Order: sequence, then C-alpha cells, then structure tokens
Amino acid sequence: MKYLLSFLLLLGSLIARGETKIAPDDKRIVVEGAMHLTCTDGRMTIDRFSDELWERPDLNNFSRSKALTQSGVRICFKTDSRTVKPLFSDREGADLRKPSDFYGVYRDGEFVGAVPGDQLVLVSPGEGAVEWEIVLPIYYGVNFDGLLLDDGAKLLDVKRKKRPVYVAIGDSITHGAGQSQCGSEGSYPFVLASINGYYLYNLGVGGSQISPAVARELTGVKADIITVLWGFNDWNGGTRGDIAEIARRYERFLTELRRVQPDARIYCILPTTAADETGTRGKRAPGKPLSEVRTAERRIVEQAIAQGDRKLFLIEGNKLSAVEDLKGNVHFDNKGAKRFGEALAKLVK
Repeated sequence: MKYLLSFLLLLGSLIARGETKIAPDDKRIVVEGAMHLTCTDGRMTIDRFSDELWERPDLNNFSRSKALTQSGVRICFKTDSRTVKPLFSDREGADLRKPSDFYGVYRDGEFVGAVPGDQLVLVSPGEGAVEWEIVLPIYYGVNFDGLLLDDGAKLLDVKRKKRPVYVAIGDSITHGAGQSQCGSEGSYPFVLASINGYYLYNLGVGGSQISPAVARELTGVKADIITVLWGFNDWNGGTRGDIAEIARRYERFLTELRRVQPDARIYCILPTTAADETGTRGKRAPGKPLSEVRTAERRIVEQAIAQGDRKLFLIEGNKLSAVEDLKGNVHFDNKGAKRFGEALAKLVK
C-alpha cells in the first residue's frame, strides 16, 4: 500500500505539471546518423540520402519510401525534466510499417528498452540531469517535432565524444529487416558501432541492389570505416542470375567508392547465409547458386587488393552467420543480428 501511494503521488505530481515545448532544431539537441537535416515551421526532416540521389542513372532498385526511413539515427539531449515527451510525426512518403514504430531508449548511456511510438514518454528515476538517447525505428519514417519538458526544467548542452565515422552500405540486411520490437539499435551496424565506439551512418535500404550512385552520397564525408554488404537482391531477381552483370556493378561501385573515399578502410562483406542458396525456387529464381555471387565479388576485391589497395578488406559473411540466425530466408532475427554485429566488431577495426 505504501508503494502504491508513493506511485500515485508521483503520478499526480507529474500530471499536474505544465509543459514547455522545445524546438527540434534547438542547438542543445544533437541528431546523429543523418546526412541531411531540414527544419521548417517547427518540424525537422531527417534524411539519410540527398535529393540528388534520385536523379542519378546508376541507382538500382532503390525504394524511396524505405530510403526515407531513419535506421541508425539517434536523437540525444540532456535535461533535468522529470518527464520528457519526444514528439514525432509520420513522414509523408516514407515506409510506415506497423508494428515497426519502436524506438530504442538509452539513459545515461545504458539501454533502457524499446518503446512503441504511442507510449514514448521518458521518466527520470530521480532528481538531477539525465542524458537521453532515442534511436529511431527501422521501417517507420518520422519527422522530429521537438520535445515537451516540465515547466521550469532545463535543457542542457550534450557533450558527445569525437568518434571514428562508420558508414554501413547495403540492402535490407543492413537496413535492419527481420529485427522486431526494437528500434534500429537492433540492427547489426548499430551493434558493431556501439561495441567499437563508432559514429554510425546506416545507408542500408531494403530491396536495393548494387548502385554506384550511393558511393557519391559520401562525397565530402570523412569516413574512417565503411562496410559493404550487397548482392543478394541482384542475384535473387534483380539480374535474374546474371553473374557477369553483378560483377560489373560491384566493380563500378567499388571503384567509385574508393574515388570519393580514398582514405577509408573498406570492408567488403560477401553475402551472408541464406536458408535457400540454390537459386532454383520461385518464379524469379536466378537459376544459379548464391555461391557464384560470392565468388565474383571475392575475385573483384582480391584483384583490387593485389593491385595495391591496402585499405580494402574481404570478409566472408557466410562464415559469420548461420541458418539459425535467420528470420525467413535471409534476414537476421534479433539474436542473429546481434551475433553478426559482434562478430564483425572483432574484424572491423
């Protein structure tokens, strides 16, 4: 009874408090993992890609609605407010999959849990300032509309450490498909970045195929580490098993990526394990095994290394994954993504 009374008193005091609106572009709020931020009329648009991307001819099977989601993006702020209501609204034109609108919540660097959007209210466990991080959903695109704080509460400066910049490029496996009831903190790039202390840009887009156009998105970005995990969609329906075309795309992409990122350490991850790698099932079956894609990509990477690229590395993705890690044919489940991210973190330095 005593604990129930204490809870009711606390709840009553929280309800009785007024609220103060903080604009999304307040300088004390830090948004990480977005390439482009635009704020208009109290609403922030968060983009992983530029508008110019859609005008480039060498963009293969890129879904705009999936690209408008914000996998890997986090919003960081520090406040002494006992309650915080982060404000988000649906992004027009973006993928809005239910029930994918989960947000990962960190309090003072510790993971608290994943919360559905309609329940996203942050409550401080005590007095004093708390540093919060909100990790945005995987397949649910949003706008950031600011914060509601208790009247009289302070929003304080957030001091973020300078970290090596990590860019993850790929398809739905990199985007985070298969991970459920979590924000994009459940994706393997986020796991890797968290373990190794990297600043993450996740440029994975579900359904995408190898696209040199994406490499040019990194013009002007000082990336330290880049991982590339592409090829499954090119094989499974994209080129209908045209291994020579997949190889041409992959070589053009790596050439362009090295041009715009001459100093980055680039880790090429060969396609991870799939439940069916025969390529003989379904109407769009490529008719050739996935191993042929791995062979083609391996040859291109090894040739570039032999020609003197000492910052290019090869990772056998299928040796770091297993059928037991999957949800469906190719996507990792939550545990599988965590295991894969942890395994990569040991190799990507």
